[in-house]
Amino acid sequence: SKTFLSGKVFLFQPMMNRILVILGLVAATIVYSVYQTKSLNSQLAPEGLTTGAVLDKMPVASFTTLDGKPFPMETETGSLFIVHYWGTWCAPCEAELPELLSFLKQFEDRPEVKFYLVAVNDEEVKVAKHMAKLPIPKANITWLIDNKNVYRDLFGTTRVPETWVFSSDKTTLRKYLGPQEWSKPVFFQTFDEFIQISTRKL
Repeated sequence: SKTFLSGKVFLFQPMMNRILVILGLVAATIVYSVYQTKSLNSQLAPEGLTTGAVLDKMPVASFTTLDGKPFPMETETGSLFIVHYWGTWCAPCEAELPELLSFLKQFEDRPEVKFYLVAVNDEEVKVAKHMAKLPIPKANITWLIDNKNVYRDLFGTTRVPETWVFSSDKTTLRKYLGPQEWSKPVFFQTFDEFIQISTRKL
C-alpha cells in the first residue's frame, strides 16, 4: 500500500512540474502581450486633435527608403513639403490612410507639392504589403522608414498619426496631431493657402 502511494506521488510530481511550467509560460505571455499593447497604445495620438507647430523649421533628417537607401530631406526642393508619420501596426493610421491618399489625389497635377509618408517601428516588407492593398495616387509621394526613431524625436513626434506641413524654405506652417478627416473641403482650401504662402517664399 505504501509502495503504491509512493509510486503515485512519484508520477504525480513530474506532472505537477509540467503544469507549473505551462502556467508560468502562459502568465509570461499574457504579461508581455499587455506590455506590448500598452507600449503601442502610448504611441497613438488622440483622435481629432489639431495643434500648432512646435518646430520653426524642418529638421535635417535622412530617412530610409523601402529598398534600404538613405533619403536626405535637406536635398529636397519643392513648393510644399508634407511629412506624415504613421505605422502599419497603428489602427488609427490604417483607418486614416485611404482617406489621406484620396486627399493626395487632388495634387496629382502639382508635382512640386511633395508628400513623405514615414513609417515608424515598422518593416519595409509590411509597408510594401500594406501599400499593395491601397489605391496609390500619382501625386508626388515618397514612402520612408524611421525605425530607430532618431528623426521622429527630432520632429518631436511622440504619437502617431501626425502630419507636418513645411513651406518651400522648410519653415513650419502647420502640425496636425491625430487622424484627420481629410475628405473635408477645408483641408484642400487650407493646403491651397499653404501653397500660396509657400510660393511667395520662393
